[in-house]
Amino acid sequence: MQITPYKLDAKHQAGLERVERVADNCSGIVIRELRERTGHVDILVTSRRHFAEAVISAEQQAVDVGHRPLLDDGYDNWGFTTVSSRGAVLVVDVESCRSDREIDRTLIHELVHAAQFRRSGIRDLVLAGLRNNYGIHQLAKSEAKRLNRQIAAHEREAGRYERFARQLRHFH
Repeated sequence: MQITPYKLDAKHQAGLERVERVADNCSGIVIRELRERTGHVDILVTSRRHFAEAVISAEQQAVDVGHRPLLDDGYDNWGFTTVSSRGAVLVVDVESCRSDREIDRTLIHELVHAAQFRRSGIRDLVLAGLRNNYGIHQLAKSEAKRLNRQIAAHEREAGRYERFARQLRHFH
């Protein structure tokens, strides 16, 4: 697991340090509870100001393009996960997470997505969605509906695992 600050100001150093302290433990919790591996994960730690830019950069690398997506939305979360050539890229906005607990919950949530991307057919579905969003190959309506249903199901599942962040209380 590689943790990298992405245009992070010094005032958000405590958030970066929290991610560095608990990321491996969060991954262990997800692997144990899901009984699935997360695979190779890169974590970009950033601020609200640079969050969308970090997400778009990761997506561009995933589908090998230099232009912005056709639709710029969905970048107002505390965390975001996309596929990479080696596994998954997690982007965490430590500025918007107002506490260690929120950082922990965000990491657990996003690491669940990293594990989900390793399931049969999911990585290809995510890449198809990115290719659609970047104007490379348009999804048929039925494929887009399937992708949206899968995303919604994955969000619900990841949300259910956030409660395991309680196990990290002793990391100060």
